[in-house]
Amino acid sequence: MTVRALSIVLLALATAVPALADGWPRPKGSGYYQLGFRYVRATQFYEPNSNIVDIPTLSDYVVSFYGEYGLTDRLTVLAYVPFVERITLNRVEGEDTGFIFFEGDAVTSIADADLGIRYGLFKQGNTVLSLSAKLGLPLGQTEQENGLITGDGELNQFVGLELGHSFWPAPAYATASAGFNNRINGFSDELSFKMEGGYTLAQKLTLIGRVGGVFSLKNGDDPRLGGTGGLYGNNQQYVLFGVEASYTLTESLGVSLGAEGATLGENVLAAPAFRMGFFVVR
Repeated sequence: MTVRALSIVLLALATAVPALADGWPRPKGSGYYQLGFRYVRATQFYEPNSNIVDIPTLSDYVVSFYGEYGLTDRLTVLAYVPFVERITLNRVEGEDTGFIFFEGDAVTSIADADLGIRYGLFKQGNTVLSLSAKLGLPLGQTEQENGLITGDGELNQFVGLELGHSFWPAPAYATASAGFNNRINGFSDELSFKMEGGYTLAQKLTLIGRVGGVFSLKNGDDPRLGGTGGLYGNNQQYVLFGVEASYTLTESLGVSLGAEGATLGENVLAAPAFRMGFFVVR
């Protein structure tokens, strides 16, 4: 295959795969950078037996940076930094008397971050397989009077495999990944999976659907609850469904909107999360 023919193939594949997808390492010198916003408002919580119970209204706001950069054509470095997380817990009053049982509380802090790599193991046709590894950096606040914490205080280590396939010449793709998260300081280890598919319309709008899950091995300490609402709790389990729309504004700028919700949960909030992001591809 000539250099010109190879370039045409790579360009065509790029139109069928979004700027951010598991499995594909970034080309050397290229990057993807996103400023993201996430919002959750919950009035219910999944107990350890998956029963749903009412809780005082808890809101979680996160502003984050996510970036990928190709050091080589096979090796990509990754970083996720939630540099602002604000958690609020509403005041609790008696319905009839108006008596205040709890004044409410709020905390604003940096949250735990991730630093990792993606390494391309092999590529066969339109299919790629990559190895991913991440460290969870304990940057968040781990102590607060009413349990409104923004981190778990442990340096966890994650390793996984990511499979990606482009359906070029159709502007569609699919990915699947699975991983193991080794947690310390009394937290249980976890297994996780994710599957995702996307289709691009008019070379501008990519519609994405995904399903994923986290399953605790329950080999840690039960008393580790992880703060009010279990935002950073132990023995969390859930199956997650999500949708996203990503729109390219220019050749290098874009915006994304998404929502996701959990079912079959344990020790997690029973509420959907909404996301918005602005991204740059270079």
